[in-house]
Amino acid sequence: MLDLGAVKNQIDAMVVQQRAGQLDFQQKLALALAQQERWASDWEELSAKIARSRTSWLLPAGLSEPMDRCYPLPPRPSTLSVAATDGSQIYPDRHEIAGCFLINIGYILLPYGTGQRPVMSSKPSLFFREEEVYEQWGGRRILVNRELVGFKRGLMEFTELADLSLAAQEEGHRVVALSDGTLIFWSLEGKPLDFKQDYLAAVLGAFERLRQARIPVAGYISRPGSQELVNALKLGLCPLAAADCDRCPWKPDSLPRSERSLWSGDGLPCGGIDGVTDAVLLRQVLEPGERSPVFRSSSKILDEYGPHHVCFFYLHAGPEIARIEVPAWVAEDQELLDLVHACVFDQAEKGQGYPVSLSEAHERAVVRNADRDAFYRFLEQTFVKNDIRAGISTKSMKKRYAGI
Repeated sequence: MLDLGAVKNQIDAMVVQQRAGQLDFQQKLALALAQQERWASDWEELSAKIARSRTSWLLPAGLSEPMDRCYPLPPRPSTLSVAATDGSQIYPDRHEIAGCFLINIGYILLPYGTGQRPVMSSKPSLFFREEEVYEQWGGRRILVNRELVGFKRGLMEFTELADLSLAAQEEGHRVVALSDGTLIFWSLEGKPLDFKQDYLAAVLGAFERLRQARIPVAGYISRPGSQELVNALKLGLCPLAAADCDRCPWKPDSLPRSERSLWSGDGLPCGGIDGVTDAVLLRQVLEPGERSPVFRSSSKILDEYGPHHVCFFYLHAGPEIARIEVPAWVAEDQELLDLVHACVFDQAEKGQGYPVSLSEAHERAVVRNADRDAFYRFLEQTFVKNDIRAGISTKSMKKRYAGI
């Protein structure tokens, strides 16, 4: 139990610090907006500087137009179906009766303008066989843990989304597929080669099936904290013709003071807009329904995506600026790009700020604490009924039946 009285002084100190930081943040935002305006006409020069620089932060892979250009909301087709999936899980727990785990995928198909009823359900999958709870990667036999369950859930969400969208198209629906979160599987970087290859093969196979069917897919990221565009402006603040962050002359102890002649201020030249995110910046530019230009991500894992390289844009979805990610074949097809733009905004409007299809998919997928407890009680009863030795750890029992 949390003693709020004991933490009150710390909360008060945090509030004081937050209030003091608001003025500083407004100054940073003003500088970022000024830089965005500065590069609006010289975006090609900034793009060239991005190409020749080496930075320690993620940047858009070049620019093809000004960052502050706005695109109006296109009309949504009168008949359209939106497919969405989300997932939840019961992680393996060594303190419980069995070392199994469960993944629950919620799926939604919302048809508009057809008079058909929506499809809303979930698909639970229990993993208990030895080959399912142990996996072989990088020459090691590994007991499935929370991270691996997360990978498996992400893969199942996406392949289920592709299956649902393709089945709907075969029944005559015009479909847009929506995924909750990023389409860039950042966490694969640094993983064993065979693990990464197997996972990517499955994900990119689903992408390819959607591409061949010409079904646009988009990832919706709520409250994004990404800073690729702000990082490009930070690069524009660097006095060097080509930045090299590893040898930055303004970092403490990086180079002798005699070589720091280009900058007379305090701190890093690019530090004046630290803390500003792309979403905060573009809220000052976009009107509800408008989107930013499309940018190409430079994440290293995307080198292996081929034609499915992920691009992104920002959308003023009403209450928030959302980041929308699409594969390159959607970004390069104006009809599909407009369809995603119109569909995502319409979904966010129907969901009062968050896409209604993703919200409903989450509701079908989520496994709450009461569901988890019921699952383990049912598992225990079934084991006992079938004369299978069953037992849980003392720790787990104490958590279930807390007492003094």
